[in-house]
Amino acid sequence: MHSIIAWFAKHHVTANLLMAFLIAGGLLSVISSKVEIFPELEPDRVLITISYPGASPEEVEEGIVKRVEEAIAGVDGIREITSYAMEGRATIDVEAMRGWDVRRLRDDIESEISRITTLPEEAERPVVKEFVRRVPVLNVAVYGDVSLSVLKGIAEEIKEGITTLPEVTETEIHGLPAPEIVIEIGEEALRKYNLSLLQVAEAVRKWSLDLPAGNIRSPERHVLLRTKERRYDVEGYRSIVVTTREDGGEVTLGDIATVKDTFEERDIFSHFNGKRAVAIWVFRVGDQNALTVARQVKEYVESIKGTLPEGVSIEIFGDRSEILKARLSLLLKNMAYGMALVVLILGIFLNPRLSLWITLGIPVAFATALWLLPNYGVSINMVSLFAFIMVLGIVVDDAIVIGENVFRKRREGLPPLQAAIDGTLEMARPVIFSILTTMAAFWPLLLGSGVIGKVIKQIPIVVILVLLGSLIEALLVLPAHLARTRYREGRKERVVESLFTAFVDGPYRAVLSLAIRWRYVTIAIGLSLLIVSLGLWLGGRIKFTFFPIIEGDIMSAYVTMPPGTPAEKTLAVVDHLERKAIEAAEEMERNTGKGPLIRYIYSSVGERIRMDHSIDSGAGATGGHLGQILVQLIGTEKRRDIPTSKVASLWREKAGTIPGAESVNFESQLFGAGRAIQVELAMEDEGTLLEAVETLKIYEERDILGHVREVAPRMQARLAELAAHPLVGEARGVGL
Repeated sequence: MHSIIAWFAKHHVTANLLMAFLIAGGLLSVISSKVEIFPELEPDRVLITISYPGASPEEVEEGIVKRVEEAIAGVDGIREITSYAMEGRATIDVEAMRGWDVRRLRDDIESEISRITTLPEEAERPVVKEFVRRVPVLNVAVYGDVSLSVLKGIAEEIKEGITTLPEVTETEIHGLPAPEIVIEIGEEALRKYNLSLLQVAEAVRKWSLDLPAGNIRSPERHVLLRTKERRYDVEGYRSIVVTTREDGGEVTLGDIATVKDTFEERDIFSHFNGKRAVAIWVFRVGDQNALTVARQVKEYVESIKGTLPEGVSIEIFGDRSEILKARLSLLLKNMAYGMALVVLILGIFLNPRLSLWITLGIPVAFATALWLLPNYGVSINMVSLFAFIMVLGIVVDDAIVIGENVFRKRREGLPPLQAAIDGTLEMARPVIFSILTTMAAFWPLLLGSGVIGKVIKQIPIVVILVLLGSLIEALLVLPAHLARTRYREGRKERVVESLFTAFVDGPYRAVLSLAIRWRYVTIAIGLSLLIVSLGLWLGGRIKFTFFPIIEGDIMSAYVTMPPGTPAEKTLAVVDHLERKAIEAAEEMERNTGKGPLIRYIYSSVGERIRMDHSIDSGAGATGGHLGQILVQLIGTEKRRDIPTSKVASLWREKAGTIPGAESVNFESQLFGAGRAIQVELAMEDEGTLLEAVETLKIYEERDILGHVREVAPRMQARLAELAAHPLVGEARGVGL
């Protein structure tokens, strides 16, 4: 250690090259690093989705869920299987054991499912994929007082335009049912041409088909044969030949049926600021920069605003890059303040030149961490930026200790080089062990598992790497700079030294002597403070939170009505909640004198897709009984004393109890660790299980302990069914 420190102190060019190398590595890493709002986590779950059109949840459970669970139960690496049976769809969520290769688990599950031969014929092909949580960078709303088909066409054009941007590769359209072509045939037309529905369906299937037909090889060339008859529009389907007349004339589908280009019969629609809307979600993929994606989409949206038809508008909402930029700004601002304070305080008590060299340790340590972070799978995101802000306060401690000791050696009369070497060597061991103990304190956070463990793991990695960079700078770079720093003790230094010495030899020495003389009393006071601190925590004065709630600018409400509820009734509830959100914001504006607080309101009925980073996410759900409202507030810099949670609480209070709703949940966090308490009930008898769920819900809603705010049952009553028993003769007459 002595020889390394002395060598770097004597060869200042090498020390400067090391510093320049670390800074350059950090800058180059920043340019090429992945920038995202929230860390992209490696998947630890496999999701199996099987569609079973028209089937009830009970049929899905009996025909699909149980058979899939039996098939994959023996696959190695499975920690837990959670299945959801819904109307027309089954979702099986398979959680892998810690450290297990998820890709291998997915392949094994896919192999086992392919061996199942007893799935219903009507069930579609199973989709097996690794579950990855995806949250859009921002959303684009296309809205106006026009028809849904017009909005759909414009939204698809805009989606294609956004996808062609250099840094954007993935977008999705939400808020409208999937398009479909409907063929309606009357009974009279079938009887007139002696046709059945099966014959018509077979004709459509045969004539709307792309089919490879082999190839022709010759000495001159090689020709591929292929029929291309797949139809994509109404006119194409109308031209399909269904049968021929007795005179040889063709009867097309358009002659016997009504062909319409419409949407699926699903109650899915959305509104933006009270008008019919279609939402386009824009995602960041791979190493794409979230800030660049957001900037390009914003520029594109601004460029096309003037080209939209009359009555159609476009806006960006849910822009999560704003939060990332705010966190970056906070980091840079805190770094600037920290460096200024270090220069000021050390300049007062020590020497201005010394303070400048010590302050230089902050960017060097941060650059070292930025250079090494990609090797550990850490990107620039909100969590890693939080870690940088947290470590900012301790990053220069070692440099201050070493610099002050070198400063003292210089005052004692040692030559600059010798003072730098001796002062660094004296403090090297304490500094190294101080850094190691801080690293050891953060090390256990690396051992966490699950989603929370993967998120928290980024904090110790950043802290450890920054401290490592700080240690390298303090031991190898700082001595070379201090050895060549001119020092002259002036009047200011003598005054500060005399005042500091007077404080140490006066009040401090007196208090220290008293504490040593009455050592048992001193120990008792320390223990008393410890007991009081524990009492404040155990007594509930200091609240305990497993994972802090990270607030965003969006507050949301998720509505679940009983299955089978008409979409119009759900829409009425959504409209009610929208009005109450506006009332809550207006009341808050009157009380604080700030406003307007609301920027946009986006609502949807028929689908539920979470737009936050919460880990409390199960299978996606659709249906006319589901609704959600997203209210985007102005930025926190414009409402510093009005947290989003406070507005959301007032919104919840004004909304009151929604008659007939299964659950209404209000949220305001950007990321959360899930529900505080989750109770799982299991029973063979579904009726008894539903009764138990309702009973538990009643007890929770009574709020016996006074701390229950919301209850969100996962299991709901079954959708009402009407069983039909067709008359055989009549059914056979129309080809059924």
